[in-house]
Amino acid sequence: MMRKVSTIIMFVFMLSVIPAAYAKGVSKEVKVVISVDKNRVEIGSHIRLTVGVEGAFDTDIPELSMPESFSLMFGPSVSTQTTIINNVVKVFRGFMYGFSPREKGRFEIGPVTLEYKGKTYTSNSINIEVVERTPFESIIDEKSDTSGQRVDINKMVFVELTTDKAEAYIYEEIVQSFKLYFQKGLPIDDLDYVAASTKSFLAEKLGDERRYEEVRDGILYNVIELRTALFPLVSGKIEIPPASFKCNIIIQQQRNRGSLFDEFMGGGGRRYPVERSTEPVKLVIKPLPIVDRPEDFTGAVGKYTMDVLAKPTKVKVGDPITLTINIRGEGNIQTIGEPLLAPDGMKDFKAYDFEAKVTITDRGYGIKGEKLFNKVIEPQSEDSDVIPGISFSYFDPELEQYKTLTYAPIPIEVESSEIEIPIHLSVDGAGMAKGQVKILTKDILPIMSDLYSFDNQGSAIYKRPFILSIIFIIPILIVVACIYVQRQRELLHTDVGYARKKRAMAHAQKHLSNARELLQLDNPSEFYATLARTILKHIADKLNVTPASVTSDNIYDILEERGVSNDVIKELRQCLESCDYGRFSSGQLSKAQMESTLDTSEQVIMHLEKQL
Repeated sequence: MMRKVSTIIMFVFMLSVIPAAYAKGVSKEVKVVISVDKNRVEIGSHIRLTVGVEGAFDTDIPELSMPESFSLMFGPSVSTQTTIINNVVKVFRGFMYGFSPREKGRFEIGPVTLEYKGKTYTSNSINIEVVERTPFESIIDEKSDTSGQRVDINKMVFVELTTDKAEAYIYEEIVQSFKLYFQKGLPIDDLDYVAASTKSFLAEKLGDERRYEEVRDGILYNVIELRTALFPLVSGKIEIPPASFKCNIIIQQQRNRGSLFDEFMGGGGRRYPVERSTEPVKLVIKPLPIVDRPEDFTGAVGKYTMDVLAKPTKVKVGDPITLTINIRGEGNIQTIGEPLLAPDGMKDFKAYDFEAKVTITDRGYGIKGEKLFNKVIEPQSEDSDVIPGISFSYFDPELEQYKTLTYAPIPIEVESSEIEIPIHLSVDGAGMAKGQVKILTKDILPIMSDLYSFDNQGSAIYKRPFILSIIFIIPILIVVACIYVQRQRELLHTDVGYARKKRAMAHAQKHLSNARELLQLDNPSEFYATLARTILKHIADKLNVTPASVTSDNIYDILEERGVSNDVIKELRQCLESCDYGRFSSGQLSKAQMESTLDTSEQVIMHLEKQL
């Protein structure tokens, strides 16, 4: 009965959603892919083979030829998945079979052919190794499984840590990639990722985690990828230590009786703890060449361009000119040094220190951005007719040579300033007679009109201990404050965990602001989803773990271990439950209820900010 109901619901969904989505745009590319749950199998055991058709849902069953020694156990079992992304429909239709081999050896399955709308599509091939029925070297003990089922987890879950290059120059960007592979359809829970140490590098996170599918050795895996940009700080042979990962996989047990609801919700499954570690990554970091190194080189490595703007270009002597220098490109934007103004041309100018602002524009496949330098200069002579030329040097690791960007001198017009008129305090001859001073302007001398009464009215400063102590203490406090600020900046640039913790509240407030906009737009589903993501993301930032490792199932145990009070955990639980109810409830919730949940979320985040 339940199966009939689910079939009817799926049929109604297909009739209502798919035609409307097709009117907006359908991915017309058709692709056939075959995959198996394992490519090494014992005689008498079985494999699950899936023929997937991407881009069409009304195809016939593809033509599948199998070796004669493979017996069909079941199939095909047909399933259809539809996703709509950016108004483009993507359809996947899967045909699942079960086969049991009777002879050992190596066999090739495929390719599979499909005739669709007058065209023939061909799939990939898969190699299968059939071995004698012997115990696996890495299996979960059969005695620990009450059903007597043995589970090979070697290829169910594994991890990789790689870099896009094995050799690099100091300060050159290296993209590190951590990948978690787990078989498609395999339920996993309680994800815990411990990143590899990057103490010899500056590290920058590259975007959010990426999720996609990949076929490895004929097996279809779900992949979660985390990418990090590394900038080596020292030269020589450096080893990135292994990254580690822990999770629980849920293996469905063979039972004589069970409900469809239990199967759908993962009930009846046995949880197996899995720990995986990557191999260390060895790198060779080369020092920057000394030959042909420009004098103005300050350590920038990558590819850059430079734009310069000066405003205004028509001024009077002593008036400020704002010089804006924009350096953009690929590399460690944060550490780019100041461009150089030709020293011989700055003698007629008074110059102030640079002010810099960094903007990261892309974190997809590398760090891209710009650094904006603002410098105020003041011409000191009307003979100044140009702002001196500007140069910026960097090292291009691909070309393995230094590059210097230059900007020609900028013409300016400098006029003489107005003649200063001296201020006369009294009429001529005022010194002849005491007390006969004529005040010309009261607003200039509002306090002392008696120019001959210059006697001290109080004790000298050196006779006031309190004032002297303040004079000596203030410079010390300024130095301490500067050291503290510099230390904070260094930590924000070098310690990813510290930076995430410090910026967590700002990021949470930004997302809460987005949720408030969704509230005004009357979008309850996205509103509640945003609130839940914001809370979990805030906790992940405070704990310096990946967002994927923080779920509504394990978050309460994690917070309890971190010493968060029971009242806050209870408040968090109620808030997340309200978000789940709001996302999946069939009824329309009032705006007052949404505002109440938003207020509660803000309180929860404030309480977590204090206790984490």
